[in-house]
Amino acid sequence: MDITFKYNGKIITTPNLEKKLKRMKLNLEDIEIIDNPIKKEKDNGIEDYILDKERVIIRSTSDNIRRVCYVPKGVRPPIEKLFEKQRWNPITKTGIYTENFLKTLYYE
Repeated sequence: MDITFKYNGKIITTPNLEKKLKRMKLNLEDIEIIDNPIKKEKDNGIEDYILDKERVIIRSTSDNIRRVCYVPKGVRPPIEKLFEKQRWNPITKTGIYTENFLKTLYYE
C-alpha cells in the first residue's frame, strides 16, 4: 500500500516510506503524512487528444499499405486536407506524398 506525505509543499507517494525517507535523509518529524491522498485519474494509455477521435484506415490503389489516421468523430475530411502537411514540395524538397499519389488514396 502506497503512503502519501507532504514535504516542503510537495506531495510525494511511495510504496516504502522508510526507504524513501532514508534516501531523502529525512525523519518522520520532517514530513506530514496525508491520510486521504488526492486520487489521480487512471491513465488508460490513450492520449487526451485521441479520446474524441476515431480511427480510420486509408489505403492507396497503388500499394497495399494501411495508413492509420485519427480524425474527429463523425467526420471524414478530404484526403488532400488530411495529408496536407505531408504533401511533397518540389521547391523545398520536403514532404512524402506527391499530388498524383494523393489522388490514389481512399478511405477503407
